[in-house]
Amino acid sequence: MTATAVHALLIATDGAITDLHLSTNDTVQRTQIHQALGDDAEALHYVLRPDGSNTVAFVAEIRDGQPPNLYAAIALHFLLDQSLIAGAQGPVLFAGFNQRDELTSLTEDTVRTIRTATVIDAVRRVSA
Repeated sequence: MTATAVHALLIATDGAITDLHLSTNDTVQRTQIHQALGDDAEALHYVLRPDGSNTVAFVAEIRDGQPPNLYAAIALHFLLDQSLIAGAQGPVLFAGFNQRDELTSLTEDTVRTIRTATVIDAVRRVSA
């Protein structure tokens, strides 16, 4: 069975998450990602898993003047189990990818991790 769409998540600098359904056609996919980020995409970080459920975080190539995206940085922190990631500015798009470097849908675990990471910061802000 061929996938009809690639499920990805876009995190805005205010923490809003948008579910995106990207085409499986490379040309259409690049256009959709460009529209979501407002520029050509640059891979900010790769999350590699032994089971092959890999994730890539894309940012706009030109980020000058874009506000930091703390929500995306926190999500990467949880996905990578590392300190906060620098360079998360502007909207950040998360998608899965396979061994052929094709974008794939995010796993349910990854989606849950990203959503949880953004909620944690929102709760902290409300309780502060």
